Parts: sequence; C-alpha cells; structure tokens
Amino acid sequence: MNSETRIHLQELKFDLYYSLEESPVDKVDKVLVLLEKVQQTKKIKFNIITNTTENEYNKLKREISAAAGPGKFKIVSGGGAALAISKSKKLNFKQGPILVILYNDEIIRVCPYGEQGVKGSRISPFDFLTEIMNSKTDLFADLDEKSFTEQNLRNLIIRKPSLLGEELEYLEIEVSLESAIIDLVLIDKNKNHLLLEIKLDAKDRTIGQVSRYNIDDYAKKKGIKPKNVRKGIVTLSYTGQIAKACKENKIELFIIDFKSIGYNFN
Repeated sequence: MNSETRIHLQELKFDLYYSLEESPVDKVDKVLVLLEKVQQTKKIKFNIITNTTENEYNKLKREISAAAGPGKFKIVSGGGAALAISKSKKLNFKQGPILVILYNDEIIRVCPYGEQGVKGSRISPFDFLTEIMNSKTDLFADLDEKSFTEQNLRNLIIRKPSLLGEELEYLEIEVSLESAIIDLVLIDKNKNHLLLEIKLDAKDRTIGQVSRYNIDDYAKKKGIKPKNVRKGIVTLSYTGQIAKACKENKIELFIIDFKSIGYNFN
C-alpha cells in the first residue's frame, strides 16, 4: 500500500480473535460492545474468531508478523507491554483479544501494538476502537478534542513529525534530567535536538515547565554542544501570553490545527 494512501473507515474490516478458555472475559466484552457500536455508527463490518486450527493459528502469526515488519509497528511483547505476540512467540490471548484491521483483505494494523522503539506507546483494541468511534472520516481526523489526550498528540507527532512544519525525525521520549522530564525529542536536518513539551492547551505555566529543561545538562548527557539544542512547545491551542513569553524565552511554539490532522497507517 502506498504510504500516502489515506484510509477511509468504511473501507476497513475487523477480525477479532480471542480464546474462550484463556482470554479475560471483561476485556473481551468491552471490545465486543465497542465493535457493535462501530458497526452501527461507522458501518465497518467485523468477524469474531474464537477457534482456529493449528494451521490457521500459525498462518495468523505469520501474517501479523509480516504486516508489522521492520520500521512499522511493534507486536511482540517487551518492556512491560503485553502486545499481540508474547515473549514465548505465542498469540497473546491471555492478555485479551487481538484485533486485526484489514484494508482490501490486507492486514494493515494489529492491536494491541506499540510504536517501534517507543516506550509506553501501547494501543489496545479498546484504545483503537475508541479512537475510531470519535473519528468522522480518517483515524485522528476531526477527533472529539475531549477524548484526545496528550499521549495521542505525542504519538501522532512521532508518526508524522512533519506536522510541525519542518524536516524532523523521532529520537526518544520521556528523557529524564535533574530538573525535568522532557516529553519528546526530535532531531532536525542539521542534527539539532528539539526538546518538546506536549500540551493540548498550553497555558502560561507551560513556559515554566519548558524553562526547566536544562540545555547544558541535556547536552552533556547526549554528548553534544548546547548550541545544538532547541526547546519548544507543541499544542492544539494556547491561552494567556504564551506567544510573547515563548519569544522572550527562546522557546519555539508549534500550534497544530486540530481539524487538519490526518492519519496514514503506514
């Protein structure tokens, strides 16, 4: 699939796999309720599979592993996150159901999943379907802002750093300094590190949070020069004197238009 292809909800199909013997009933029931709502409101069809032959089981493992592939999304459990495949290389039904998302009969996403190399980025079937329910067209397009979290915004930027209007690449998240924890770090085309505070609605006190990002401390930690470190705020909206304060404190302000957000699966 072309990486520029935008996926429309009505063109998706879901297969939900779980084990009647192993999967927690409460987690399965929550996902089934959401699937029914998604089918009613978004007209997305789904299948439920609770029994597979050994060949079907092995085929499913191969297909979701191939769909995840290098550089896409993570499905093998690790780092404290229970994903679609366990550390012992079995389908992880003991942790809940597995949701397979198909487009033209091709697997394009499997839940639960995580972003490659991004700690704390686990998205469960329930999380994924909740975002579907709050979407009018494409995933992350026109989401109800009340249901959209700072983690959603952070993960969206990780997937598509170009939303900030320049050539950037993901580096890491939650970098601990003595003075603060940096939400997200990107690197620009000149190899400068951009330290970002993520806020849905930036307020005056956000400036204080970013000001605690000690550039000298960070530069020493990463073995780079302080002049190669930038600081910024990413937000959907702001109040108070944020724009003026950012300029005075040499903090870059990135405002993302919520209504323009789109999402590509690849």
